[in-house]
Amino acid sequence: MLFLRRLLSAALLLLGCVTGADACSPAKGAFLEEIAQTSRSCAHPLCGKIYATAEPAAEDPKAPCPNDQWERLKASASAAIASGGVLILGEIHDNATHHLLQAAAIDEFARTSPSSRTAIVFEQLRDDQQPGIDTFAARTQSGHTMTVADLKQLVGWHKSSWPDLYDPVFEAVISGGRPIYAGDVSRAEIMRAAKDGADARSAKDRKRLALDVPLGAKFEAASIKEIEAAHCGALPREAFAGMAFAQRYRDAHLADAILTAVQANGSAILIAGTGHARTDRAVPWYIRHRAPEKKVVSVMFVEVDNERADSASYIPRDPNGQPAADFIVFTQPAERGDPCAKMRKM
Repeated sequence: MLFLRRLLSAALLLLGCVTGADACSPAKGAFLEEIAQTSRSCAHPLCGKIYATAEPAAEDPKAPCPNDQWERLKASASAAIASGGVLILGEIHDNATHHLLQAAAIDEFARTSPSSRTAIVFEQLRDDQQPGIDTFAARTQSGHTMTVADLKQLVGWHKSSWPDLYDPVFEAVISGGRPIYAGDVSRAEIMRAAKDGADARSAKDRKRLALDVPLGAKFEAASIKEIEAAHCGALPREAFAGMAFAQRYRDAHLADAILTAVQANGSAILIAGTGHARTDRAVPWYIRHRAPEKKVVSVMFVEVDNERADSASYIPRDPNGQPAADFIVFTQPAERGDPCAKMRKM
């Protein structure tokens, strides 16, 4: 437990690293010195840096530190939670650093809610696992000391394909007494959506989830291109339309789970892959269409590339060239093999 807390502390320090910062805080020198110590394993110049994609005036023209990226992130995320909105923390699933940063962000921002009941919604938990989550919550409320292992046992985590890298996130949620919500749909529902497309859901359900609102031709084409790339070009083209709808359905369902969590608890944080964090066509898009009054802040954790040192080149963009995330946090890449090798053999 002590080792885990040290890791979380280090991750929180990493999340605080800034680019182009003004001398706004007297503790900043020591803070950046600590950041340098935690970033020694990554020699890339962007590692540990934060990039805000919007102009400072677009967030708060009266902000005291308009060029301090950490202060801007902290102010935006805190404002979203405090106002009853949503903070989205987009990850690369197999990068352990991303989950340490997510855990640190939960500790940092969830407490800014006036009600202290910020809920945490997980892409990694499906709605058919919610009964296990509810049992976990009930036992916790009845005075039992519940652990990450207890939660994972109750939801059947070992039967899923998700790694144990999420333990720090679960630990931060449990230690903070945060409500947990399953965000994704069941595997059967995903497969049905991929097979039948829009026909997999009733017209009433599509309307409720804002699935009846077209993304637009350019955005639909971009989504299909992303699906093709993610599957290494190994899928037949006739499968793309159904898979694109399945992706939309997952985003819409995640948004629905978030809005349910916000209504019950006051604010929410989403733990999900970076694809779901896109502001142009993913979860934030559905929240905007259903609850435009909610402030949504999308933070993406992005791996550095030794061939690129220009921070702006990492920003995900929509087909019109506009940023598709509010903040980028740069991290070292995870060690992994060729993700397409297995698909090529199929």
